Order: sequence, then structure tokens, then C-alpha cells
Amino acid sequence: MLRYTIALFLLILSLPAFSQLGGIKCTYVTTMDVKKGFMEIEDDMVRQIMLERLRDDKKLYSLTFADGKYLFCKEPESIDKMPLEIDVKSIYINFNDSAEIKQLGYGGKLYIICSRTNTYQWELTSETEILFDKICYKATLKNDPTITAWFTPDIPMGCAPLGYHGLPGLVVRMKTPIYTLNLSNITNVDKAVLEAPKDGKCVTEAEFEKLVYGYTKKLLDNAGSVKEYK
Repeated sequence: MLRYTIALFLLILSLPAFSQLGGIKCTYVTTMDVKKGFMEIEDDMVRQIMLERLRDDKKLYSLTFADGKYLFCKEPESIDKMPLEIDVKSIYINFNDSAEIKQLGYGGKLYIICSRTNTYQWELTSETEILFDKICYKATLKNDPTITAWFTPDIPMGCAPLGYHGLPGLVVRMKTPIYTLNLSNITNVDKAVLEAPKDGKCVTEAEFEKLVYGYTKKLLDNAGSVKEYK
């Protein structure tokens, strides 16, 4: 573990010098927090199974930035012990023309959403934490305080996981309501070819939200019917 930490630290130190030659690729591994509800499960066996799934779940994502383009992808090596209702497969952003394309998995199907990239505003704080021997600062997304990030300004990379951007430095850790993404590796890529995802049904953001809402409402209605029947 110590050798791994030292190796990553040396990569971070040397990155600003050689990243000018091409793009940057970051790898993030997720961890899931144990929610209060899991500990309140009365059945010991069910509770233990859920806790083991939380512990073994390791979603792996890559973030590549080159030539004004950004690609965030879920890697096939991911271990999905806790499947997500809305599974982000990939997010492509072309900052040259402000185009953004998301590929999302939902209900066993793939969907493509094309839009203009958002402008994210962050609340920067003076709160710091040492991560990989670097001083990292905490920031909170202004329009969604459930998203927090720890970034290091020593590496001026303004892109972050899950399509977020706008921070003045590399994101080493990002916490969401679902999981926490932790930086595990950084590499230089000389000739990165970043392509937008194509597989999936094309829908608008509003159409996708309506789809999710309709499916959730149907589940709730069915659950209510079963309860009433009992």
C-alpha cells in the first residue's frame, strides 16, 4: 500500500511537467458509505449480505481530457455488487463547441441525451485535507450541496468526474449521495482519441426525467395496491 501511495504521489508531482505533451487520463474507484437504513435491517443474514455487497462494490471510472475534449467512462472492470438505478455509462463534452452527450443506463436499456454543457459554480472553502501528500481544498457545488469535491490546485486541470467542471485544480476525491469517487491513478496520454457515445435511444433531458418519474410512480402505485390488498 505504501509503495502504491508513493508511486501515485510521484505521478502527481511529475504530471504538470509532462502533461503538456498530450492529454491526461485519471482513474477513479468508488466506495459506498454504510447508510443508517442498512444497520436497521432486522434480519441478520440479509443485513450481512447487504454489508458485504457494499464492501465488495468497486465501480471503476476513467476520465480523459485532451484537445479541449472530455470523456468520462465507466470501465468494464467495474464490480457492480450494488447496481445503480440510473447508471452513468459515459459523458462526452467538447468544450470547443459546448456540446455534451450523456449515455445512461436505465431499466436495462441505454439512452443518449444531447445538450449544451452546463456552467457549474462552486463554493470554495479554506478547509483542507492532505491527500497523497498534497494539500487539497474542499469545494461544494452551489446548486447541489450534496456534491462535494477535494481538489489540488497544484495540478491545473479543471475537469472532474461525472461531467462536473470549473474547479481550479485536479479532483482527488468527489462525494455524491450515492458513492465517493477516489483518485487511484494518473497517466499521460500522447494521442487520445475521444469519441462521443453512440449506442442508445436518443431522448431529451425532459423525456428521460419523465420516463424515470413514470416508472417510479408505477412501482409506487403497484406497491400501494399490494399493501391495500393485504
